[in-house]
Amino acid sequence: MLAFFKTIIGTKARRDVKRMRPLIRRINEIEQRYQSLSEAEARGKTAEFKERLARGQTPDDIACEAFAAVKNACRRLLGAKHEVCGNVETWDMVPFDVQLMGGLSLHQGKIAEMATGEGKTLVATMPLYLNALSGDNAHLVTVNDYLARRDAQWMGIVYEFLGVSVGCIQNTMNSEERRREYGKDITYGTNSEFGFDYLRDNGMAYAPEHLVQRGYHYAIVDEVDSILIDEARTPLIISGPSPVSASHQYFDLKPKVERLVRLQRDLCARFVQEAKDAIEKGEEWAAQTRLYQVCHGMPKHKQFLHLLEEPTVRKLSEQVDDMMLTDMRKEQARALREELYFTIDERGHDASLTEQGCEALNPSDPNSFVLPDIMSGMSQLDGDHSLSDSEKNRKRQHIQKLFAEKSERIHAVDQLIRAYCLYEKDVEYVVQANQVLIVDEFTGRVLPGRRWSDGLHQAIEAKEGAQIERETQTLATITIQNYFRMYKKLAGMTGTAETEASEFRDIYGLDVAVIPTNRPVRRVDHNDAIYKTQREKYKAIIDEITDCHERGQPTLVGTVAVDTSEIISRLLRRANIPHNVLNAKNHEQEAEIVRRAGQAGAVTIATNMAGRGTDIKLGQGVVAIERKVVESSARLTDRDESGKTLRQILMDTPCGLHVIGSERHEARRIDRQLRGRCARQGDPGSSRFYVSLEDNLMRLFGSERIAGIMSRLGLEEGQQLEHRWLNRSIERAQRRVEQHNYMIRKRTLQYDDVMNKQREIIYTFRGDVVRNPNARQHIYDILNDVIATRVEQWAADGHEGGETALADWLRGMFPIGVRAEEIKAQADNPDAAADLIFDRVKRAYDLKVEIENPDAIPAMERHIILYSIDSQWQDFLRAMDALREGVGLRAYGQRDPLIEYKREAYNMFGQLMADIKQDIATAIFRSTTSVESYTDLLSNLPRRLVHDEVSLLGGVSAAGLEKARKSVGTALDQLDERAEPARVGAGASREPATVRRQDPKVGRNDPCPCGSGKKHKKCHGAT
Repeated sequence: MLAFFKTIIGTKARRDVKRMRPLIRRINEIEQRYQSLSEAEARGKTAEFKERLARGQTPDDIACEAFAAVKNACRRLLGAKHEVCGNVETWDMVPFDVQLMGGLSLHQGKIAEMATGEGKTLVATMPLYLNALSGDNAHLVTVNDYLARRDAQWMGIVYEFLGVSVGCIQNTMNSEERRREYGKDITYGTNSEFGFDYLRDNGMAYAPEHLVQRGYHYAIVDEVDSILIDEARTPLIISGPSPVSASHQYFDLKPKVERLVRLQRDLCARFVQEAKDAIEKGEEWAAQTRLYQVCHGMPKHKQFLHLLEEPTVRKLSEQVDDMMLTDMRKEQARALREELYFTIDERGHDASLTEQGCEALNPSDPNSFVLPDIMSGMSQLDGDHSLSDSEKNRKRQHIQKLFAEKSERIHAVDQLIRAYCLYEKDVEYVVQANQVLIVDEFTGRVLPGRRWSDGLHQAIEAKEGAQIERETQTLATITIQNYFRMYKKLAGMTGTAETEASEFRDIYGLDVAVIPTNRPVRRVDHNDAIYKTQREKYKAIIDEITDCHERGQPTLVGTVAVDTSEIISRLLRRANIPHNVLNAKNHEQEAEIVRRAGQAGAVTIATNMAGRGTDIKLGQGVVAIERKVVESSARLTDRDESGKTLRQILMDTPCGLHVIGSERHEARRIDRQLRGRCARQGDPGSSRFYVSLEDNLMRLFGSERIAGIMSRLGLEEGQQLEHRWLNRSIERAQRRVEQHNYMIRKRTLQYDDVMNKQREIIYTFRGDVVRNPNARQHIYDILNDVIATRVEQWAADGHEGGETALADWLRGMFPIGVRAEEIKAQADNPDAAADLIFDRVKRAYDLKVEIENPDAIPAMERHIILYSIDSQWQDFLRAMDALREGVGLRAYGQRDPLIEYKREAYNMFGQLMADIKQDIATAIFRSTTSVESYTDLLSNLPRRLVHDEVSLLGGVSAAGLEKARKSVGTALDQLDERAEPARVGAGASREPATVRRQDPKVGRNDPCPCGSGKKHKKCHGAT
């Protein structure tokens, strides 16, 4: 029925193409007229377009003419030579109609799905040119620095002809170079560089000259699915060294965890043997319980995986796993897991100790790895009336310290277990130059500078014996989703977006336009070949590669992990078949390896071939069909003179690039991208995927149905199963994983949306301070807010003597004299009391400014505000991370964690803003433009003298002002005799004298030694 309606009304893609046909005809007509223009007239079109936009026309009004200008420039440049990344290239491209369609879709703010080899790099030039004419910066976002540099230089010849400037952001550039590149009309760069520049501009810059970006007007994201979906699971984070690091614990605990892992491995080996014996005896339940324990104790145990090769055993394992999820079996499942030393959740990538594991780690004190009940301890302490308040505070601090130490220790053990049991070398990471480097699971590329959070990276470094780097703390962070949603207009292009269309629409508001190919796709996609074991699968892959190599057909083998690439490489070396390997270990030669992959007889192994950015062009003798057939509109279903279809001809005479997938990826679009590497621009090609029941996708999500079929058919070792219905079963498993990953990304975004609103407020406030050369008004506003808030509290309390407490607070905060009687006189009018206090504080600050260095005071004011924002914001980020980790437990209390997170975050943010203002108000009168020794001298002046003189500043007369100046001047004269005062921005000062601390150092976030229970920075550290 659905097919019938599609025949009548057409698909969405066909309707989109139909709507664009008139615009394509108009562009071609205009471009034909432009061919008669002189070169100077053609170049002058840019100035004409800019003038028309300035007069009020919109980019849509001139879209067809601008696209025609780009096409005409490409035609005029045919044969021109220019340098691209050190190589001389000859320009030979003029946009096809389908490329014009892609460009129009990008201008309309859509995702253009275009097959590999259809020229997406050229397509982007047209909408970039059009949207840059308004004077706003247009960005092209790609996946790595090489592609950004190559595409900017490659397309630069077109931009140069049209008179628009193009820049490129590279990882190694400094701020000045970045600002220059962002100043160009069009800027190429990677998603991480754009995102990190945003964070540096808004979260770390201290002066206008430190800012590099200039707005978020229009962006095209190349490989949009890779960036906006795959990489969106990991937020962009700028981090710095943490003040407290527990890195040493990982090395200290490593021997104990290694021993624990060995014990678990031996235990699981015994359970596997017991399961085998039970199966032979026909005792299914006994076998199932042991299989359940091994599955949750060490799911990647070699003997266990070998046992699961039998479909009947796999079915038993899956049945018991489903059974133990029911409420009736909940207690039994828990008892079975408690027989292990630790449990592993392979799907959730999590690990946790059991009671037996705690005892094995430290037999003399098993409780050393059990968290104490902090709530009970605190309750008992509060109920003990024999202790004084100071003793209770000390005991509270001891309980908190013990809890924190044990929590860190248990967390380190859990992370080490994850490192040993879930993260495999050359799969999730590689070790190079004594460093652990993460491998991107979707592209197979190494991610330099990226680190797993929450101590996992340190655990893997300890496992591999690499140097453990200090733990870091978050300084600034944003998700990929929220960064790109800031652009006024966003577009994207890729070879595969249709399968994720709902996610693009829900999260980014982006529609997907499927653009037809310039020539029909002539790729023969064979059914998947399914085997019981990986051993059988690898043998079949090597046999097929050998056949292709012998007949001279180039072969591209796509793998999901580095480890698989190396296994196939070893097997090919044994078969004496020359080949190239492209994976995370040698990605530097990426472009050259890909370029040679289409030569006759070439064999290339690539980890996750998606989005490499370089087309595979076929060499001589690889295409067996005639060139006129390649350039024709013939499809696979069309017949030749003999009555054979083109598909039958290509199956009888295989030619073109043959793509082999060593396993199915968890995302369908990654498989489609791999298949899309062949049969570009009408060339012939073929593809086949090989699957085994041991593959992760099948083992975790989709093998029950296929295992049952294999069992019923009684397939012997080496026999393969192949049918298009089985392909659908595998795709169903992939859809389940895709939906699971989508929900993870959506949930992550829902949590980040809470912080995003807070981040916008903080960054807007911070940006106003950075961009404004004079921060004085911000200081006045903050002082007014702090005073008004405190006065409101005094008025709301309404108890006798509150004005005395308020007057004491004012004397402690500001150098003014306000008597309790003055405040009490305004009890009926709190606003008047606030105005009175603010007026005196403002005059006191104006006097302070007069005795400071006038050239340095603006920098000092800006620095005080920005430092307070940054320090408090970093503390807030740590607190939000802790809240995010702990709020999930509230689900056990039948409360939605997201709602709880929003409520807590709202309260925390209100406190954050109050703390920032309080910090600024406190610091503004305790800072100066001179050296610290001068500050120390003034702070040590007799308190009575300071209060007598400075307290007059709130209502000072001319004589009093002169007297105060003389008092401060005398102090300056005394200081000048011993040290030369330094000013902010002045030359180098003398070397300061060494100060030796008498007491132990107290960190800003440590409890204050006075016993108040507050952080040191909030108590005695504040002064």
